[in-house]
Amino acid sequence: MYRAWLSLSAADRLRLETALLPVNDLSVSDARDRLGELAEQTWARSPLLAESRTWSSSDLALRLFVAAPAAFLQLHQGWLVDSLEHLKEYAGRYPVVPKPSAKAKAALRDAMRASLRNTEFGPRCKVEDFANDEKFALFVFHEDELTPTVWFTDDDDLEPMWERDVVRLSAVFHYETNVLMVKARRKAEREKLRDLFAEHILQDELYFFDARSSPRFSFRPLGDEAFRFPPVLGSGLVGVTVKKLFIRPAEGEVKHVTLDFKTEVALPSVHEAIRRFGIDLDHDTVVGAQLRFAFEGRGRSRTRTVSLFNPNSSNLNDTPRDRIIRRHLRLWGFDANLRRTVVAGGAVQAAAH
Repeated sequence: MYRAWLSLSAADRLRLETALLPVNDLSVSDARDRLGELAEQTWARSPLLAESRTWSSSDLALRLFVAAPAAFLQLHQGWLVDSLEHLKEYAGRYPVVPKPSAKAKAALRDAMRASLRNTEFGPRCKVEDFANDEKFALFVFHEDELTPTVWFTDDDDLEPMWERDVVRLSAVFHYETNVLMVKARRKAEREKLRDLFAEHILQDELYFFDARSSPRFSFRPLGDEAFRFPPVLGSGLVGVTVKKLFIRPAEGEVKHVTLDFKTEVALPSVHEAIRRFGIDLDHDTVVGAQLRFAFEGRGRSRTRTVSLFNPNSSNLNDTPRDRIIRRHLRLWGFDANLRRTVVAGGAVQAAAH
């Protein structure tokens, strides 16, 4: 097989390598459950289903790619979105389900190319999108700045090869929360993609709140003596405890106060610690928190420690479990965007009367 591979032309090898990239992405243990679900759909009445449970993730991914290419590529698109990490969040002003035209997507790509011409990055750019009933995702691929890769020559000398890697920017908009989650290394790239998304995909340049003047999270529930993190029925959530609180005092010489609890504690103990250290949540500002979510089941995978920091930073990803956590945070009032939406709606109703 290897000799047959070598006998192919360079163009054919490149074409096949590109086509097999989704297989490489899904040949990991974290994707095994999703591959298993696709196997059940593909081989529901075949003995291959039972046999597939003994295959490695790599073998399973490749065989599904061959057996059900369209379904496999759809699975891969969803996996790319759900496996994103460390995103910045930008809250929207009102509910919307984006359905951009091909013209709007092309305009976004052209605008991104134009912005890249004034930077150290290369001008080449490609835009892809993905949508389902919960979200709309946008992927922007562009050339990075020139960097050298050093090679040995035939004469054992060192020779640099200057190349541009491909950078992927990602933006995922959730219909339920009106929140755009952006993944990019640099702040300028994140904000540029946010602005282009608002202008070309949502057709509203002022759609997103400014994170500095309108922080993403509200920590008011933590100061409520009666609040107890009530779980949604059927969610599998068992309980929530507090690991850390990050507070900015309103007065005095201390810039920041961090309450780092020895063990995860329930809210009554948090309130007691706040009083003991002279913190007044009516005046002092909670700027961040670490919460430990415990779900039904056993082992370390049943817990998830979530970090929330204003103005708009969290370690929440776009996995099914993190979506459950987001839903609870929204229900409990940690979503400052929901508070702003309610206030804005009330103001509109008052004006109508």
